[in-house]
Amino acid sequence: MKLDLTPAAIEDLRAISQYTFDQWGPRHEESYLNEIWEKLEFIRSNPTKFRFRHDLFPQCQIASQGKHVILFRMQKEVIQVARVLHSSMDFKRHLPD
Repeated sequence: MKLDLTPAAIEDLRAISQYTFDQWGPRHEESYLNEIWEKLEFIRSNPTKFRFRHDLFPQCQIASQGKHVILFRMQKEVIQVARVLHSSMDFKRHLPD
């Protein structure tokens, strides 16, 4: 399966990177982002292992990593990553209509 990150997901990762760097320094930032990328690779290899959240958007699945949640869906041979949001956020508020 191929991963496709939406522009919003890419921006989420940039913001996570910057915040983590600013708060905890370069080592922690690198480690945390690596953990997120490892989770994305696991999702790519095992997309059926994650629960659905149809209430967020059609075919939405979620995967937790650290303090963040990856929102994605499978579309044929592509896994579309919609957002990477902090677990305390109101997910619906951060999704397009």
